[in-house]
Amino acid sequence: MTDDEFPSDAEDQEVSYDVGYKRPPKHSRFKKGNKQGKGRPRGSRNMKSIVRDVLEDKIPVKINGKTRKVSPVELGLRQLVRKANAGDLKAISQVLTLGERYSPPDDDAPIPEEEAAYALETIKHYLLMQGDFGDE
Repeated sequence: MTDDEFPSDAEDQEVSYDVGYKRPPKHSRFKKGNKQGKGRPRGSRNMKSIVRDVLEDKIPVKINGKTRKVSPVELGLRQLVRKANAGDLKAISQVLTLGERYSPPDDDAPIPEEEAAYALETIKHYLLMQGDFGDE
């Protein structure tokens, strides 16, 4: 065997090494004997899960002399209403906005005559198409 068959220098070996897909450069490969970091720990929590857990926790509070456990959202809403009752204009505005947004719809509100007549005609037309001629 001659010296020409085997590259003698490390440089010659690097030149013949192709860099590409799944073939990183030699200088950026993992080094032997070096432990890598452990990565993300198992069970680590992100901000979304932390906020959800905090908002789901129950806080013991005295209400009318009795201790109850309420959510932080309910407690905050009670405090906002208490401030509104004390005359805080900003709190009053927020309570009114929340009341309009989350109050149940008023079922006793009268239906305008035009809408009632249209609804009645629609029902009559539907029954006519179904074959139930009934009273007209």
